[in-house]
Amino acid sequence: MQIKSIDDPERHATEVVKPLLVGSDKAHEEAPVLLKVLVLGSHEIEQNQFRSSDEVFAELDQEDTSSTSA
Repeated sequence: MQIKSIDDPERHATEVVKPLLVGSDKAHEEAPVLLKVLVLGSHEIEQNQFRSSDEVFAELDQEDTSSTSA
Protein backbone atom coordinates (compact mmCIF):
# COMPACT_ATOMS: atom_id res chain seq x y z
CA MET A 1 0.00 0.00 0.00
CA GLN A 2 1.35 3.38 -0.99
CA ILE A 3 0.66 6.41 1.18
CA LYS A 4 0.36 9.71 -0.66
CA SER A 5 -0.02 13.19 0.72
CA ILE A 6 -3.34 14.72 -0.25
CA ASP A 7 -3.28 18.49 -0.28
CA ASP A 8 -7.08 18.86 -0.52
CA PRO A 9 -9.06 15.83 0.69
CA GLU A 10 -12.38 17.28 -0.48
CA ARG A 11 -11.08 17.66 -4.03
CA HIS A 12 -9.62 14.14 -3.98
CA ALA A 13 -12.57 12.49 -2.23
CA THR A 14 -13.09 9.84 -4.89
CA GLU A 15 -9.41 8.98 -4.89
CA VAL A 16 -9.45 8.58 -1.09
CA VAL A 17 -12.74 6.72 -0.70
CA LYS A 18 -12.94 4.55 -3.82
CA PRO A 19 -10.41 1.93 -2.64
CA LEU A 20 -12.37 1.61 0.60
CA LEU A 21 -15.60 0.82 -1.22
CA VAL A 22 -14.26 -2.42 -2.64
CA GLY A 23 -14.97 -5.12 -0.11
CA SER A 24 -17.39 -5.57 2.73
CA ASP A 25 -20.60 -3.72 3.44
CA LYS A 26 -19.02 -2.47 6.66
CA ALA A 27 -16.21 -0.77 4.70
CA HIS A 28 -18.85 0.74 2.42
CA GLU A 29 -20.68 2.18 5.45
CA GLU A 30 -17.51 3.50 7.09
CA ALA A 31 -16.10 5.25 4.00
CA PRO A 32 -18.10 8.51 4.39
CA VAL A 33 -17.15 8.71 8.07
CA LEU A 34 -13.47 8.24 7.24
CA LEU A 35 -13.68 10.93 4.57
CA LYS A 36 -15.26 13.33 7.08
CA VAL A 37 -12.42 12.64 9.55
CA LEU A 38 -9.85 13.34 6.82
CA VAL A 39 -11.55 16.60 5.86
CA LEU A 40 -11.84 17.77 9.48
CA GLY A 41 -8.21 16.89 10.11
CA SER A 42 -7.17 18.76 7.00
CA HIS A 43 -9.04 21.87 8.15
CA GLU A 44 -7.44 21.66 11.61
CA ILE A 45 -3.98 21.45 10.04
CA GLU A 46 -4.74 24.44 7.79
CA GLN A 47 -5.78 26.43 10.89
CA ASN A 48 -2.69 25.29 12.78
CA GLN A 49 -4.85 23.56 15.41
CA PHE A 50 -2.71 20.54 16.14
CA ARG A 51 0.07 19.32 18.39
CA SER A 52 3.33 17.77 17.36
CA SER A 53 3.68 14.01 17.59
CA ASP A 54 6.43 14.55 20.21
CA GLU A 55 3.93 16.35 22.45
CA VAL A 56 1.29 13.65 22.02
CA PHE A 57 3.69 10.78 22.74
CA ALA A 58 5.17 12.60 25.74
CA GLU A 59 1.67 13.02 27.16
CA LEU A 60 0.86 9.35 26.53
CA ASP A 61 4.11 8.31 28.22
CA GLN A 62 3.28 10.51 31.21
CA GLU A 63 -0.22 9.02 31.48
CA ASP A 64 1.19 5.52 31.18
CA THR A 65 3.74 6.21 33.93
CA SER A 66 1.04 7.71 36.16
CA SER A 67 -1.34 4.76 35.73
CA THR A 68 1.31 2.11 36.38
CA SER A 69 2.67 3.78 39.50
CA ALA A 70 -0.74 4.20 41.12
